[in-house]
Amino acid sequence: MAEETGASTPKQAEIQKVPDGIVKDISGPNIAKAISDRLTDLRDLADGKLVEKDQIVTRPKAPEDIQAQVAAFTAETVGDDYDKDHIFNNIGDIASGRLVDVKRVTNSHEYHTDENGTQIKVPEGTERTAATAEEYLKFLRSVDGSKYEPIQGRADILRAYSHFEPTIARLKDELDRVAALSKDPAFVHADVPADDFVQGFSGFEILGRGSSAHVFKITEDDKNYAVRVLRDPSKGAETIDRYVGGTVLVKGVSHFEQIVAASYKDGVTIAEIPPGKEVGGLTVEETYNVSDEQLGELVDTLIIARERGIGVDPKPSNFFYDPEDGYTIIDIDSDKERGKDHIPEGLGSVVGQVADMIANRGFYTGDNSFKSTTDFANDLPFVKAQLNVLKRYKAVVERKLDGDELQAALKKIDRDIVTEQTCVDNYSDPQWVAHTIAQGEEWMRPKADPEGWTDDDNFV
Repeated sequence: MAEETGASTPKQAEIQKVPDGIVKDISGPNIAKAISDRLTDLRDLADGKLVEKDQIVTRPKAPEDIQAQVAAFTAETVGDDYDKDHIFNNIGDIASGRLVDVKRVTNSHEYHTDENGTQIKVPEGTERTAATAEEYLKFLRSVDGSKYEPIQGRADILRAYSHFEPTIARLKDELDRVAALSKDPAFVHADVPADDFVQGFSGFEILGRGSSAHVFKITEDDKNYAVRVLRDPSKGAETIDRYVGGTVLVKGVSHFEQIVAASYKDGVTIAEIPPGKEVGGLTVEETYNVSDEQLGELVDTLIIARERGIGVDPKPSNFFYDPEDGYTIIDIDSDKERGKDHIPEGLGSVVGQVADMIANRGFYTGDNSFKSTTDFANDLPFVKAQLNVLKRYKAVVERKLDGDELQAALKKIDRDIVTEQTCVDNYSDPQWVAHTIAQGEEWMRPKADPEGWTDDDNFV
């Protein structure tokens, strides 16, 4: 919560840091109270610091430790998205400066809620306080400072980044080179798939790609890791913290993504590569081989997620399956990252939504209008296998949940079972397949308007 600071004055040097690494000018109005409030904790946490009644000499905290404090405070207490973005996008400067209120100037019209709950329009160019030093101090005292698990966990992950930094720098240099090469008119690559293009010229294997990030494989100390690289690191510090804020709550817990290092500045997370493959890539045989025990472990994992305030996005790409280890969930976040007004979904709703992952829905659902007879024939074994797992998943859920949570889960699971059964029936019906293909062909056929213009004229 600071502006960038220069060299310390003699007066500042007397007490360079108050508890939890907050830089404070000794002449500030709250310094005496801050020392008084935290003197007992300073004695307990001294660890090599000289603490006496009339003298405090501290060792400055590492930037990563202070960033962790600022990040936890911002994620859990700053409700406005614009304010939160500003703090995260400037977290390096804020964490390295003096303790002051964080202000910003709006670069467009914004709507905010005042202290009376009334929504007001804030004009472009208005100076606004994103967070105050008093709020920051109050938060740190309320969670016992750096002992707080979300702060401690973030700090560990941020400090670990230096070990991987040289490899990440090389990766990012290669990606910059590939980006420049892809724009070179002299280089023709129109027929090369994007993933092949990146892998072929960067030398780094791409594990996945999404709307906001690419995921690459790196090797460090003979161990492989998954590196999530944001497309625009300059605007992605909050996105990085969403991942980090979730993983610190399940550190060392099986079946969850384990992020080991991250950087807000570089827009990068580094995680252990989960065993197995994405659920969307399972074969028919692999789908049938999912055991009831592994489905039970999946439900247990979702129960842990709810108990610890973890948000789960049930896309097939966010679930890995391994024949021995079962399911692993990635791209998790903390409910606290979604703002203090966020109402977490109930356990039953989350368990029910995961049925969509088992049925391979979400972004993986194909449009029947573009399928051929062969496509329907190839899809039929998959939907039969998914239906089999869905029915067994339902039986497991009925043993694990009860009451309203069970009813909420079954409502969604039964819907997916009906949908999947309908697919099996339709894909097995030659008349339905022929009719659907004919409808798709009719839809794709160029159509003329009353003046004789056709869809194809648009491409002439």
